[in-house]
Amino acid sequence: MDRRKRQILDILSDKEYDTAQHLAQQIHVGTKTIRNLLKEMNQEMEAYGAVIRSKYGVGYYLHISDKEKFDSIKGKIYSRLADEYLPGTSEERIQYLLEYLFNSPSYVKLDELSDSLYISKRTLTADLKEVEQYINQFNIKVIRKPNYGIKLEGGEFDARLCIASFSGNRLHKGNQSMDEIAVCVSSVLKSNDYYITGASYQNLVVHLYIAISRIMECHYVPLSKEPMEQMNDRFEYRIAKEIVIQLESAFHISFPETEIVYIAIHLAGKKMIYPADEAEQNVIITQEISDLVISMLERVYDLFKFDFRSDLELQMLLCQHLVPLSVRIKYDMNLKNPLLRDVKEKFCLSYAMASSGVTVLNEYFHVLLSEDEIAYFAFAFALALERKKTEIQKKNILLVCSSGRGSAKLLQYKYQNSFKDYINNITVCDVGSLLKKDFTNYDYIFTTVPITVAVPIPILEVQYFLDDKDIVNVKKVLTSEKTSQVGHYYKKEMFLPHLKFRTKEEVLRCMCHFVMEEKKLPEEFYESVLKRERLAKTAFGNMVAMPHVYKAISEETFVCVGILDEPVDWGGQKVRAVFLVSIANKDHTSVELQRFYQMTAAFLLSQKQIQNLVKKQDYEAFIKAMISIEEQLPKEL
Repeated sequence: MDRRKRQILDILSDKEYDTAQHLAQQIHVGTKTIRNLLKEMNQEMEAYGAVIRSKYGVGYYLHISDKEKFDSIKGKIYSRLADEYLPGTSEERIQYLLEYLFNSPSYVKLDELSDSLYISKRTLTADLKEVEQYINQFNIKVIRKPNYGIKLEGGEFDARLCIASFSGNRLHKGNQSMDEIAVCVSSVLKSNDYYITGASYQNLVVHLYIAISRIMECHYVPLSKEPMEQMNDRFEYRIAKEIVIQLESAFHISFPETEIVYIAIHLAGKKMIYPADEAEQNVIITQEISDLVISMLERVYDLFKFDFRSDLELQMLLCQHLVPLSVRIKYDMNLKNPLLRDVKEKFCLSYAMASSGVTVLNEYFHVLLSEDEIAYFAFAFALALERKKTEIQKKNILLVCSSGRGSAKLLQYKYQNSFKDYINNITVCDVGSLLKKDFTNYDYIFTTVPITVAVPIPILEVQYFLDDKDIVNVKKVLTSEKTSQVGHYYKKEMFLPHLKFRTKEEVLRCMCHFVMEEKKLPEEFYESVLKRERLAKTAFGNMVAMPHVYKAISEETFVCVGILDEPVDWGGQKVRAVFLVSIANKDHTSVELQRFYQMTAAFLLSQKQIQNLVKKQDYEAFIKAMISIEEQLPKEL
């Protein structure tokens, strides 16, 4: 007897009568399924002194003719199901299979697995296909061996990341061990003034719980010599050792050195960086990271024509975020962002800018950063956009040089001149006199030489912060109260209903060539869209894709909307509506573009609006819905 039948038996055992409709609501199935289950249950229970009968107008009830015999079989059913959880839906089975396969020390035969789950081999094969797609994201593979069955194969580091991904939320519910781990972690982080976000803290506790479980099963993380040596000198390693001491005492297990480094890696990938961190936690921003940030801002300018290239505050914020992100990238760690949907809806222009900027990181690190990571960058761009509306707060810089007085003065002049709208004062000193300085008078340190002493403000290691070709004048952004018109961006001739294509490539080819012909754009437009597509995901969720050009080409901002009769696969997501966006190759005001992106995002994230769009495929209905959304936007964003 499966889980659903046991639930029905529970309900009818506690009540005199119950309707098929109420039973269906309780078990989350249809009334037809309930009637079929009741029929099967009667065939199974008739020999054991019980039957389910119905009374017209009242419902179903459990009639027991032999209580002793029925109680005996009921006890056996409950005993077996207490020892063996039987999932009822495909989603539950996938979760079950992931847990089962990760905990199986040897091969598992498919026949035995399908029998134990009371499903056909065909159903099991379909579920295993979903399992394979999921674990492939973490470099885990299903190994098949004739006459033996299947088993999972992959690195222990990847295995733990995968386990955390599919079981993280479920582990938090009433788990005493998790609570004990949380107490240990919280006390150590607090005593060391080490700050991580709430989401990162939860994620760390989950990973520690999984680590303890795996260590108890003799599964250890093997690490090469390089990360072991790199982490031994970091502040995170010291914190990790303190956490381990408490965990060893609480759980009576021993953590090998590799597991301490494993925890240190997680800490380094989750650290929140503040300008006033404790002195022993230097924030070192390398030339590599600084160059990447400059390239990100160049790419944002190429597409959106917003000039952040000399916004020192934004540069430093992005640099500081890249420090822990580089650790996450190196070890394939993904940090969930609980505010992802809010960011896409309320900071949609910032999110679009971040999506463009991170393509630099995707190219450099050969990765595809997730939407969660992009949303963290979006916060920095949102702050930069807000600052464009307000007076800029200039920063005080301490420039540390080892060169002679003349060349030091030359560097001082170069930076002061390049960032005159962002820098209030630059003071030059050498390493020897660094500790004599009052750091409360400075915001950042720029240095051309290594600094080994502890200081309480962020350090930017530079050769030349910007060379001549990168130095641009800060452009004045003209404010305007004029609001965008829906019809200006979404024209009728750019609305393409009833598209009949099978692949993403066919859709993009058709829409791009249509746009190129209508707008008299060069072949470069199509190539630019394809390049952007290769560098970052453009599936927006909710059956929508939002491809962009790689850099601004057109003279006006417009959107070509394509509606598909059948969904196509778009990087792992099903898509019916495609919004091909082209930003004008000119300077914009933040208000102008923010309104455009905010009303567009509000439409794309609305399940009701997208369902109506793909159902009706009507331009007038679409424009009416967009205007309604635009009217609801605040006058000032």
